[in-house]
Order: sequence, then C-alpha cells, then structure tokens
Amino acid sequence: MEKEKPLVSIVIPVHNGKEYIKEAVDSCLEQTYKKVEVIVVDDKSEDNTLEVLREYGNRIMVIPVEKQNGLGNVINIGIRKSKGKYIARMDADDIMYPNRVEKQVNYLESNPKCVAIGGQIDIIDENGNITGHRKYALEDRDIKRNRFLFQPFAHPAVTLRKSTLEDISLYPEDIWKVEDVKLFLILSTKGEFYNLKDTVLKYRVTFKTESQSKMLDHFKKTNGIRKWAIKELNIKPTLREYILWDIQKIGVHILSIFPPTLFMKAFELFRKVAK
Repeated sequence: MEKEKPLVSIVIPVHNGKEYIKEAVDSCLEQTYKKVEVIVVDDKSEDNTLEVLREYGNRIMVIPVEKQNGLGNVINIGIRKSKGKYIARMDADDIMYPNRVEKQVNYLESNPKCVAIGGQIDIIDENGNITGHRKYALEDRDIKRNRFLFQPFAHPAVTLRKSTLEDISLYPEDIWKVEDVKLFLILSTKGEFYNLKDTVLKYRVTFKTESQSKMLDHFKKTNGIRKWAIKELNIKPTLREYILWDIQKIGVHILSIFPPTLFMKAFELFRKVAK
C-alpha cells in the first residue's frame, strides 16, 4: 500500500502586496504536489491585498493581523495555524516552479535527518523577466562551510521540518531583515541541510525601496547575528571564513557608495569566487 502523502503548509507573509500576490498564490495552487494548504498572513496591508486574497474563497487561508514587529512574528502566526508536517516558505512577490513542493517533500521524506531543504533560483525583475540565476551548494558539508559568509538557502525557496521548528520555538521574533540569518544558524545545529540541483523558484529583485544605507544596515545586522551565533551557539568559523568575512566587511563598505544594482552584482561575484 502506498504511503499517504504528508500535508505541506505553504506560509506567505504579505504587506501591501497587491501587485504580485496573485502570481505568488497561483503558483502555490498549481503545484504538482496537491496535498498543500496555502496560508497567507496579511501584516496590516493598506492597499487592496486583502480584497485580492478573498477572491480565492476557501482555497486558501487568509489571516489578517495587526502590524507586527518583525517578519518572524508574521510567519509564526501562519505556522501556528498550520496543520502540515512541513512548512514551505514563500514570499508574496515570488513564483514557485510547479514541481518545487513535490521534489522537496520527496527528499525530506527519504532523508529524516534533513531539517531544511532549498534549491536553485532564477532572478526576475519587476516585470517577471529572468535577469539572472543563483546557485547554492547542494550537500550539507558544502552548505555549512560558508554559513558565516552567505545564506545557505534562498529563504522563500526553503521547506522546513515543522517538528524541528517547534523544537526551537519557531522563527526568531521582533527583528527585521535578519530573522532568517538567525534561524538558519540555529537550524544548522539541529540537523542536515540540503539544496536541490533543480531550480525551484523565481525570486523577484527590484530596487524601488532599496538603498545603499538599507543594504549596509542589513549587513551590520547580519554581522551582529554571526557574533551572537559564535557566542551562544558555539559555532566556530574556520580561519578561511574569518579571512573572507573581513574581506566581505571591507567590500560592503566600499560598495555601499555605489548604486544598488552594482552592489548586488559585486556581491554575487564574491559568492561565486568565495565558495
């Protein structure tokens, strides 16, 4: 008898996402893996995001909430309402490829030590045009050797084992921009990581709201989380990581005076060389 497929909860936080939310939700509902629930947590949108979401009726769960003090807070509201064995993350302006959930769940079901799985991503612009591609290391060892330098996953492309999330009290709360940095460092001590070689997501990058100061602030916050992990999680960077980390610090400060597009291109080049 075939083993029953586990339920997967796709959790999407959104704030003022009317422009792209329909594309995002449709890509979740069109997955080849059908045993999913789509949970959208609306973080006090001031546009007509809620009206767009309510057109789906009972095909998705919509949770309107008061403005939260961190993305982790918003995501946790969805996780607490979820019924799935796995939590698939998704952002309100990205697009899943149709077989993403199926491939990630198949791997998790066959590899019980794995607590988080991602994949490769295409970069798209505000019009949905593919402008680039980002590769991530596949195996646990290769992923974790760079955990102090780069994110191990594209956050909206990751599927997480819910039981492990519950063991660590879900996402870190009351912080902005780096909740995923802290989460993945914690999870790296709880089990194995893996990235599919397949491209699983179209990741939208726009620069409408980005600025050099915001990017620099994000890097400073990331450094703070890295130092926290060294002290609190007892994760020790290698000499190689320390050297590249120092180079990264210098490079970020120099590049912060240039336009965001150039900043991102230089950062992507550093990722390729450093790994």
